[in-house]
Amino acid sequence: MITLEDILSKATDYNPGLNRERVVRAFKYVEKLHENQYRMSGDRHITHVLAVSDILLSLKPDEDTLIASFLHSAPNVAGYNPKEIKELFGDNVSFLVKSLEGLYKVKSHNHSTETESIRKLFVTLARDVRVVLIKMADRLQSMETLSFRSSVKQKQIARETMDVYVPIAARLSIYSLKGQLEDKSFKYLYPVQYEQLNTELDDYLSERESTIEDSIKELKQFLADQGITATVEGRVKNLYSIYRKLKIKSCSMLKDLFDVYAIRIIVPNKFNQRNEIVNDHLYGILGLIHSRWRPLGHRFRDYIAVPKPNGYRSLHTAVIGLSPRSSQPTEIQIRSRQMHEEAEYGIASHWLYDDSKKGGAKGWNDKILDTRADWIKALSSNKTEREGGDDFIDALKLDVFNDRIFVMTPNGEVKDLPKGSTPIDFAYAIHSDLGHRCQLAKVNDTVVPLDYKLKNGEVVEIVFGNEHDPKPSWLSFVKSAEAKAKIRSFLRSSDKESSLNYGKERVNKELSRLGKPLLDDTLSILKVYNGRRLSLRDREGLVEEIGKGSVLVKSIIKKIFGERGIFRSRQSRAIKSPEVVFSLPDGKKNISAEKVCVSGECDLPYRLANCCNPRAGLPIVAYVTRGRSVTIHLQSCKVLRDVDGDRILEASWGHRQSLRKYSVKIQLCAKDRVGLIRDIADVITSMNVNIGFFSDLRRVDDVVEKEVFVDVAGEQQLVEIISRLERIRNVLEVKRAE
Repeated sequence: MITLEDILSKATDYNPGLNRERVVRAFKYVEKLHENQYRMSGDRHITHVLAVSDILLSLKPDEDTLIASFLHSAPNVAGYNPKEIKELFGDNVSFLVKSLEGLYKVKSHNHSTETESIRKLFVTLARDVRVVLIKMADRLQSMETLSFRSSVKQKQIARETMDVYVPIAARLSIYSLKGQLEDKSFKYLYPVQYEQLNTELDDYLSERESTIEDSIKELKQFLADQGITATVEGRVKNLYSIYRKLKIKSCSMLKDLFDVYAIRIIVPNKFNQRNEIVNDHLYGILGLIHSRWRPLGHRFRDYIAVPKPNGYRSLHTAVIGLSPRSSQPTEIQIRSRQMHEEAEYGIASHWLYDDSKKGGAKGWNDKILDTRADWIKALSSNKTEREGGDDFIDALKLDVFNDRIFVMTPNGEVKDLPKGSTPIDFAYAIHSDLGHRCQLAKVNDTVVPLDYKLKNGEVVEIVFGNEHDPKPSWLSFVKSAEAKAKIRSFLRSSDKESSLNYGKERVNKELSRLGKPLLDDTLSILKVYNGRRLSLRDREGLVEEIGKGSVLVKSIIKKIFGERGIFRSRQSRAIKSPEVVFSLPDGKKNISAEKVCVSGECDLPYRLANCCNPRAGLPIVAYVTRGRSVTIHLQSCKVLRDVDGDRILEASWGHRQSLRKYSVKIQLCAKDRVGLIRDIADVITSMNVNIGFFSDLRRVDDVVEKEVFVDVAGEQQLVEIISRLERIRNVLEVKRAE
């Protein structure tokens, strides 16, 4: 078992300036935090913490990253205090732990269409390479104990690992982790093929053990005779790579592949007179080998001249006759020490350490980074200007997917949207019906306008009504083509009378804002439009198109009055009514006992407007400001004439009892035990929620899947129920069923 002393010993080997006292203090803090906590394997949770840090040490992390790895699961503990962590261990550690907390909110629902979104969110939300590395080390250690989970959970976690974690490890060139993650996932996804291939590989290597040893010995002696200092070692492909190669080549036997194992020649870095790394000696070694053994021309690859997209560099060749015991081709890889470290540890190989600064990383190795592929250079902006430990944090920032944003539903489901998307885009991305019925949006539990621009990692909740009521004005700010198409489709299909009435409402609102006379019964203001005379039928058709969203009301007004007429109206309104502007900071907070419900939500923070001083019992509306506040006005308030009507929501004095409830099915997976059903029922009924139906779906060994129907008063209440159920002992997973 890994001990703290093992961690300290390994860390000081590569980082002599490590502040041992600070690291020990962090460990003691974590040990107390996880006191009396156990893994499903029965081991104390602290053993998992040490194992994760030990895996991470292969990447030689800086001191702050090592401490953050101790704290990686702290956000899941009841006693977690982010302020305390910041005070004890500083801003950098606090930032890393907070970023890890965000990643724990991301849940895969095992839909193949979500995989790329989850993968992108993983990188985008992390914002720091070190966070990704800690999370990958955590996942690798969790895979070690996957045998203690149910078979359903094993496959789900293995699939997520293969689809999300493995590609990221490959993208960052960290093959030391990639191979292990692949093989452990392979074991649970394809257990039969795994066992068969594992046995076959053992037999294959046993038969060729002497051949491999002879080849390494022969090559070592040859290089020594040429006066070349080098490390020569064998490398066996990881199991899943072999499995994929067999499928690609349509082979059934390992003997049909000649690159199951390869020999690596690793030579010291060579520098020119300007102290720059050069690689000509690698090509010299390649020429010597080709002059001694017959090469296979079609197997030569120059990944130094043309690196792989993830930055991998090496010379690959294959020769015949290296071992006197075999006529099979042998693959040889020739690389410098720097190239080898890059291949094994990827982007982590570019960290430098400064003994004078508590062993903290001080920046990228820019000379090495300049030789990397463009995508790795992009991981640090203005890298040549960065020095010192503080700037190193900025050098790690990731913004690779800057044309998309990735936000979450309250239960952790990821949605991939175009940059600049709004809550309306989010609602339509979930379902057309939710988009049509959207009334109010909350981001991170705060009310926002429907045209609010969402940001990466935000949790979005949509409050919806009973009626379908998409507004034509939504078309002016939604970003996604999907949302625009669904809104237009609905508006076109709505009945003529509804479109006409809504069109009149939109035109009158704009006319009122400009201080112009409102529409009369014959729509006489449109008798002459755009240089031609319109019949009543044509006028109604034009207003109907406004109601459907096909024509913008502002373009109509501009053609009626022209730019000058509109400007004069605005100027006149500004002179007559300076009092229409009101200030939110001076508004009254809802400190009274009166409760206000906005679109059915009765627990939102709000202010009472100074301009009309609304009192309980009087008819009211809510206005959502760009400052993400809700202000309550009287329905008759004159200020509302000049504001954006789409920001006005229904509101009433009242209580949550008036909120309409609906039935939702929840699925729950747990290890069965005495009292489990009682605990589930207690959690639900303690929230004054009615249980409509309760049943078992299936059972595998001691793992049971149950479903329960509950009557909830809103999405927020459902999220809280799921959150509380997840905290019940032996519960493995809780989710809303389709």
